[in-house]
Amino acid sequence: MIDYHIHTRLCNHAKGGMEAYVQKAIDVGLKEICFLDHLTMHKSGKMLSMTPGEVPFYFQATKVLKQKYKNVIKVKAGLEIDFSPAHIDLFHDITETYSFDVIGSSLHFPGDLDIVRHSSDWRHGKLDADYVYGLYFSQLEKMLDYNYFDVVCHIDLIKKFGRTPAVSFEKEFDAVLSKIKSKNLTVEVNTSGYNYPIGEPFPSLNILKKCHKSGISVTLGSDAHKPSSVGQHYDRALNMLLTAGYRQLATFTARKRGVISLDNIKVKNPGPKDQALVCP
Repeated sequence: MIDYHIHTRLCNHAKGGMEAYVQKAIDVGLKEICFLDHLTMHKSGKMLSMTPGEVPFYFQATKVLKQKYKNVIKVKAGLEIDFSPAHIDLFHDITETYSFDVIGSSLHFPGDLDIVRHSSDWRHGKLDADYVYGLYFSQLEKMLDYNYFDVVCHIDLIKKFGRTPAVSFEKEFDAVLSKIKSKNLTVEVNTSGYNYPIGEPFPSLNILKKCHKSGISVTLGSDAHKPSSVGQHYDRALNMLLTAGYRQLATFTARKRGVISLDNIKVKNPGPKDQALVCP
């Protein structure tokens, strides 16, 4: 089994050394992990990310662990790049300079609104839900116009705090999924959603079924911000994947997609106490 979304202390809101995440992955029976730490250029989110100048250190640190544990577990290197239209050239420069295994793209700050932190206005109900949902899907579709990434991370993150719009955005979501399919991108199943008020992964079972019907590949990640969260909630997530019809997951090496079968998968669940570290 794999975990394709693991953070490090470089993002300034995670705990534990990189090697501790690797050791936890081995302990829970994973065969492959990918560090996917934040690169965020929005001024409102810079304290939740490494800087571009720290990318070389991050990449080298991952290579060291890859070599050290090569006979035990596959350790891969990636980035979770927060969408920012003003910095696309920088994203291309970084992803073309370093031989990452996978690049994910996410949307935490649509229109510079913070939809992820517990201290945000969105979390405390101070923004109109219909407006924010509309902005989120507009920005998500715009993100898909670019080609610097392979995976769409936590695609329905907007639901994190359990806030819902008064109107339906199903057509907008269907348009996003159609675009993902046309570009042959992969959607991440992110299990950290179980830790938040929404109480389900990103994406929901309904969206995951749509992905499967459309032939969209998926990968799996815990979004771990501390070692004990590696592989969190995989028992529930794997059941959901099977229910949606999936029998394999996408893996990546040097940004080339491969697959791993879900047949006969067994993973030790880290347990109910191993909750993700929430963002400040």
